[in-house]
Amino acid sequence: MSTPLTIKNLPFVCVRLNDADFKDVAAIYVIICVSESGSWKVIDVGQSGQLGTRIDDHPRMDCWKNNCPSGNIWVCIYKTPTADMTKDQRLALEKELRDFYKPNCGDR
Repeated sequence: MSTPLTIKNLPFVCVRLNDADFKDVAAIYVIICVSESGSWKVIDVGQSGQLGTRIDDHPRMDCWKNNCPSGNIWVCIYKTPTADMTKDQRLALEKELRDFYKPNCGDR
């Protein structure tokens, strides 16, 4: 089951990490930790031209788990088809989101 979420004025679609089964599409992804009260915090931001492969075997997954005490980790995606956004534009948007949220995981 997916849930829409607006992150910095962009329409993301979110699913629990355990339920994530993405195709290899170009996208910006935001990893959030949802607390027991329902509030959420961005713990990572990234981009990929092959989202499914990237999320399935992500090298920062341990960091996500270490920075989410509730264990309720969600992956939120904003699709960025190459017809609409180049890799450089995806990288710029990733940087903008990282600068805004200052996530604990990853360093760009």
